[in-house]
This record gives sequence, C-alpha cells and structure tokens, in this order.
Amino acid sequence: MNATNSYPNNFFRSVLEGNDAALPLRIEEILRTLNPSKALASTDDLDFGDYVLLGHATAEVCESPRPFVSFFWGGLDEDRLFPSYTQVLWRVEWQAQSLQVLQATWQTSCGEQGRYWVIGDSASAAEEFILDVHRKTNDPGDSILVFKEGGWQRSREMFDLVQSTSMSELVLPAERRKEMIEDFRRFLKSRSYYEALGVAWRRGAILVGPPGNGKTHFLRALVHELEVPCLYVQSIAHPYYEAEQLLQRIFQRARELRPCILIFEDLDSLINHENRSFFLNQLDGFERNHGLMVIATTNHPENIDAAILDRPSRFDRKYNFPLPELEQRVRFLEIWKDKLLVSGGLDGGWDSSKILAVAQQTEGFSFAYMKELMVSSLLQWIDQEQAVELGGLSNKQQVEGRLDFPQILAQQATQLQQQRRCSGA
Repeated sequence: MNATNSYPNNFFRSVLEGNDAALPLRIEEILRTLNPSKALASTDDLDFGDYVLLGHATAEVCESPRPFVSFFWGGLDEDRLFPSYTQVLWRVEWQAQSLQVLQATWQTSCGEQGRYWVIGDSASAAEEFILDVHRKTNDPGDSILVFKEGGWQRSREMFDLVQSTSMSELVLPAERRKEMIEDFRRFLKSRSYYEALGVAWRRGAILVGPPGNGKTHFLRALVHELEVPCLYVQSIAHPYYEAEQLLQRIFQRARELRPCILIFEDLDSLINHENRSFFLNQLDGFERNHGLMVIATTNHPENIDAAILDRPSRFDRKYNFPLPELEQRVRFLEIWKDKLLVSGGLDGGWDSSKILAVAQQTEGFSFAYMKELMVSSLLQWIDQEQAVELGGLSNKQQVEGRLDFPQILAQQATQLQQQRRCSGA
C-alpha cells in the first residue's frame, strides 16, 4: 500500500483542531469541496489590490458569499467613502482567463493573520497568477515604499513630494553638496570595480545634525537624482511582532529591489539596545546586501551606539548638517527673494544690504526657522496690503504705519529669536 494513501485528506486539520493553524486548512478543505474540478493555490502575502490598480487584471466582488466590508473616509481631499475588505471573494479576469481570488483575515493570539486562495482551471494558471502579482508589484514604480504598522505601503504622495524636490534649493556650499551627490553616483556606476576587488558593493551613510537643517530635503533630492527604488522606514513598532521580525522584513524587501535606497529616518528612535544586535547583523550581510544604499538620519548621534555610528563598514560616511552660517542664511533669503518676485510679483524693496541686515539678526536659526521667518513675514505683509486695499487704513496710517518687506522680516526675526531662546532651540 502506498504510504500516502493511509492518511485521510483532512489529517492536518484534524490534528490541529483547536489551533489557529486549523482555520486556513478548513477554508481550503471547503474550497476544494465547492470547486472539485478546479485547482487551488494559496499564499500568505499578495498585493492583489495594487496589482488591479496597476491595470494588470480586472476584479469585481462576488455577491456570494456575502463579503465583509468596512468603509473609511478619504478626507477632505477625496470626500468619499472607500471600501476595505477583510473577507471577500473576487471574480478576476486575467490574461484571457477567469479566476477567483478568496481573501480571508482572522485574529489569532499573535495578531491578525490572512491568506489568499487563487482558484483556477489548472494549478499552473493559479500559480502563474500569484507569480505575476509578485513580479509586477515588487517594484514600487511611481511610489515610495513606506514601512509602518508592520508592513510595506505604497505612497504616491511621498513620491510626488520627492519629484518636486530639487538639490539646487538646498542651501549648502556648492562643493560639499556636489561631494555628497557624487559619492552615491560613483557607487552606482562602480559595481564592476567592487566585484573585481572582492569588495561588497554596498554603501552606507548617516546624516547628522540638529533638526531643521536640510537632512530630509537632501534625502528627497538624492532619491530624485539617483532614480532608483526607495524604501523608507517610518516605524518598527508593532503590538505583536518583535522588532527583529520587522527588521528582517525590511531588509528582505530591500534586497529584492537592489540597487535601491533604504532610509532609516531618525535612527536613534528606531534602533535601541534591544534590537541593535539584529540590526547590525542585517547591516553586515556581505553578499545579501549587494547593491544596497542604507542611509540614516539622526538629530541625536549621542544616543546611537558606537558600534553603529563609528564603524565604516556599516555607515561608511557621516555627513554633518550644522546650523547655517551667515553666508548660507544670506543665500537662503536671496533664493526666497527671487522666488517671491517670480511667483508673486513681490519686489519688497530689499537690496543686498537689507538682506545682510536681516541675516545678521538670524544667528542660531536653523533652515526650518528661516523658512518660518519667510512664511510669517509674508502673511503679515499680505494682511497689511489687504487692509490698505479694503480701505481699512487712513492715508496717514498708510504712510506712517505701513512697513516694507525687509522691515517686516526684521520684526519677525526679533520675535522668532525670542521664541527660540524661550524654547531652548
């Protein structure tokens, strides 16, 4: 007798009865009973919704079995309800074939679990569909992959923000900016040299400096310049999964997309003494990290372990983003002067001497504070001009009380200095 024939078909479901693992087995058993002439293939992870949105297949919800759907509001930008399915059967048209995809989600002691079953005319058709979904949705395309809540999510909004960010708007010394960009460009062009020397083709950099001084702007502009997939780690906190499990998911997806940029923003808030060792193990992978550019930022390098910060094979370069000096603050104001003149027709009556005077008032300002100076001054100037246009000021008040734009800047700079000192910024 064939040994496999001595076991009943429901053997695993029977022995696992009462265990969370029995539920997907029961689902599959029922599916096979309902579809005796069809083939089934299952997978734990399937970006099915993205695949359909990308236009690779069409799908509609089957009325039976009745799906479980909840709705969420799209916010003011998209003032409508969007469906979110947790239990649903889809009717799918794909490459001249008709398939069904069952999606089921359930709660376990370790959190939410889910699985997809593809039902097709043959096993090869079901398996080819799953393979095609993975292939077509692996690359982020016109999106940034953001890791949060234990998984990857596509962000078109972040991608659009990256595309609108220019390195020319970053107020840094020209040579320093060029050096940082060329470091990563050379890396991407030098794969054959690394391999010839037997050196791992990987690169790491950490951007250090107080908040508001251009680290995030540089990252966005760099991703725009290099035109390779970008993965952005926002959080590795989860109520059920350990940080080690999440870090493994993070690096696994990055390795599938190499060459790519893997960003850990505010590294000091992501990596601690509990997950540090596993993070280092992932960074130290030799062949597995081939083609990875791992870039981290931190406002507090003193909170990062020296094993991460000071070993070149992990983060090869450290780039400092200190508070802007006088020359940089002058350049920042000049850029805004040109921007306001071109986009809003605001001359403002400020020449180089007035720009220098305002820049001298902003000692200790970060670029974030410099931007707030411009925005708050612009709002005050608009209020003043509207009051004049609406006749809210007499002729005498218009002459005596009206401030030109450099005067408003000087006034706001004084207020922001007081605010900065009170807050200890």
